[in-house]
Amino acid sequence: MSSTRLGIDSLSENELVLREQLSSLRGLLALSMLMTDRRHEDEIILLVTSAVPALVRARPVGVRLTARDAVRWYATTGAFDAAVVRAEVAAQLRGLPVTGGALMVTGLPWVWALTLRSQDERIGHLVVAADEPPSPDDMLLLRSLAQQTGIALANARLLSSHQQANDDLARTVATLRHQTAIHDRFTQVALTGGGRAGIVTALYELTGLAASIENRAGDVLAWAGPDADVPPHSELPGRRDRIVQRAIRAGHPIRIDGRLLTVARPRSDVVGVLSLIDPDGVAGEQETVAVEHAATVLAIELARLHSLAETELRLGRDLVADLVAGTDAQAHERAQALGHDLRRPHRVLVIQGGRRSSPDELVLRVREALTGARARREEPPPLLMQTAQTVVALVAEVPGAEDLGEVLVRTLGPGHLIGVGGRCREPRDFARSHREALLAQRLGTLGGRTGGVRRHDDLGVFQLLADAADPVVLETFVRRWLGPLLDYDARRGADLVVTLARFLECGGNYDATASELALGRSTVRYRLRRIRELSGLDLADPDTRFNLQLATRAWATRRALAE
Repeated sequence: MSSTRLGIDSLSENELVLREQLSSLRGLLALSMLMTDRRHEDEIILLVTSAVPALVRARPVGVRLTARDAVRWYATTGAFDAAVVRAEVAAQLRGLPVTGGALMVTGLPWVWALTLRSQDERIGHLVVAADEPPSPDDMLLLRSLAQQTGIALANARLLSSHQQANDDLARTVATLRHQTAIHDRFTQVALTGGGRAGIVTALYELTGLAASIENRAGDVLAWAGPDADVPPHSELPGRRDRIVQRAIRAGHPIRIDGRLLTVARPRSDVVGVLSLIDPDGVAGEQETVAVEHAATVLAIELARLHSLAETELRLGRDLVADLVAGTDAQAHERAQALGHDLRRPHRVLVIQGGRRSSPDELVLRVREALTGARARREEPPPLLMQTAQTVVALVAEVPGAEDLGEVLVRTLGPGHLIGVGGRCREPRDFARSHREALLAQRLGTLGGRTGGVRRHDDLGVFQLLADAADPVVLETFVRRWLGPLLDYDARRGADLVVTLARFLECGGNYDATASELALGRSTVRYRLRRIRELSGLDLADPDTRFNLQLATRAWATRRALAE
């Protein structure tokens, strides 16, 4: 202990100063290494503000950093906690040279701003204060410390920038991978012929949200989702048309009524509405991309279906027309060329679409429904002919199989009326079966029915009336019982005969008649009173009611045949 004390006392004052400087430089070097290892500006500022009092006789009062257009103060103490002081200092900093300089702050005898800079730009200032100006050696240490701090801050910013770039690149790669997965999934659907069911299934699997495809009228064509029941569409026709037009004009998915919706439109007359059911609005950019890919595949699928339907229709239309007209002598050979076997029992179906179904959509849906039923029953493909308002179908019968009329009603939905003709055992029977199917379908329309199946085999007395040998006798009978009412309807544009027919078919029940005619009960009572007044008949008399019902059925039959 004594020898050590003697050794220190023996050192010259210059040697002591040199040792102190070397100690400070080692400390500065170690501090520089620590700051360079830091990745965040806050950590670097904490190190430098802690080190200043240990290296020199001065104290930090604030660090001012700039990044792009933003300015932020760190580690302020004393007077620098006041915003007004920082504002005055900031104004002085703008007038300082690049290397920094002295500042004037009330209450502080000596304040100095040390510039923090990288190789290319000024990052900010380290502001220090002391009770008296530091020595030249201390100023040298402060400038060196500011230089190392600037380098460490620039390094941290560069690393942060690189990390941000890496994160952005990772997100871009993830996005591209997801989009590639979407593209691959829908490409697989297209290549494997997944159809509309495959499209909505893929969309559901990719997004986790239920998906549906509807036609322009709002009928659901395909659905995939966690719920077994297809959600009903409640839009009125006018509002739905406006939604479809809005989606067409937008050219991209739009949000409406809890759905992310877009339109596939390969042709002006062919429209498919694709929806992602999203009541909580969770669908983002990736889900939108999936919907856009699905819409593209759906457009291709719709174009394919319509092209296929048109080809089959074009090939089969002439054959069907000749068969129902009874003019084809080479029916078997032509049907065989289309893969259809007319030696099997057939029936003719006449399908009338709903009010919102276009003829093109109707023939496509009939074809799909019958093709789907045929696939399960391994039957020949249906032969179809499209007319202005209906589709005529020639379908083979399979003993024990479900009635295709019921299949069509279930598949096409309410509002579709199907007339089924009698059985055809040879080509010449198709003309008769067609007439019978037309009669059944038209009698259904005249009877006020808006949907369902009506078979000629079940028409009963209507069959006799339709086959009456002398139409003059039938017409005379109709005029005998309904003449005044027919004349009144012709003059006034009224529906007394229709009202009377429904009243008699309903067994004289006012409520049922009003329901079938979509009228009020008082209106039905008024019309029946006018009927009694004009005809002079007693509707309560059993014989009168029988003859009136027979006359109204004959009138409906003749009218259906005339159409």
